[in-house]
Amino acid sequence: MKSVVLNIVSSAKIYAAQKIENLDEKRLVPNMMTRRRLTRNSRIMLYLSDKCAFSGGKIVYGSCFGELEETAKIANSVLEGDMISPTSFQNSVYNTAPSYFSLINKDTDEIITISSGMKTSLDTLKTAALQALASGEKVLCIAIECININKIQEINRCTKFLEAGVAVVVEIAQDENEVKEIESLHVDGIIGSLQDLMSVANMHENGINKIKVEL
Repeated sequence: MKSVVLNIVSSAKIYAAQKIENLDEKRLVPNMMTRRRLTRNSRIMLYLSDKCAFSGGKIVYGSCFGELEETAKIANSVLEGDMISPTSFQNSVYNTAPSYFSLINKDTDEIITISSGMKTSLDTLKTAALQALASGEKVLCIAIECININKIQEINRCTKFLEAGVAVVVEIAQDENEVKEIESLHVDGIIGSLQDLMSVANMHENGINKIKVEL
């Protein structure tokens, strides 16, 4: 099995039981009309990328459930026989968040979107490792889940935090000194689809800057 050694340039994470407050949208997105169209995933992505000091470049974005709020709005409109909102339709695709990031930051680089169930953040990290290896550039690896929709608690069995996200900026390490295997530093209550990348961010917070990723 091939492995890649990554240098973790920066990392950030955020989560809340219901809704994450103070995502600094007015500073990050000065244009009010654009700001009003943003999904929750998009707001969190802009916040985390800013915390990682990443304003452009290659992105690998992961989400198990994608734009669940917008999808639920569309499903409810169909159920009620109402007209589907064009904005909800536009915002329902999996690459909505990184697409808004690209528009706002005028970033024309490549975006890869991953959805792989509870392995989403791990597969996102592996893809980011391959992207960094192939390009020789820094890559933003980010995974987000926002499932705070009407009556979600009637079916929610997988998380205590209805909004959560984690991001790391990685690049290929120039040497393999002091490399660490990925540890299991999970956050209790966080949905499984984010846990692997959350562990990497926690390792970085603990002073670990190089990790080995098995592909």
